[in-house]
Amino acid sequence: MNNLVEAIKKYQANEKLTDGQLGKLLGVDRSTWSKIKSGERNPGMKFLRATAREIPKLQSLIYVEITDSGLPTTIPDTHQDGKIRRFRGWLREIIKGLIKGA
Repeated sequence: MNNLVEAIKKYQANEKLTDGQLGKLLGVDRSTWSKIKSGERNPGMKFLRATAREIPKLQSLIYVEITDSGLPTTIPDTHQDGKIRRFRGWLREIIKGLIKGA
């Protein structure tokens, strides 16, 4: 997810946001964003959803990062618990947004 984190850092610099301001925008506290930024922690789904919502121009990069990471982009119906259904729905929305924006 290095490309995504670098793109977010660039956005942060361009918008002149502090770590606390960016963290609040993306639904994490300042220390969590600092750990993601430094590579100590990987971004979670909540962070990725907020990034896609708040910084729409990064949606395609989020999708690429997810697919390149080896995470499944299709999930068998027999293995759907609440988190998987939410992930699948969120990923579907990202793809719809990419298609609309094309």
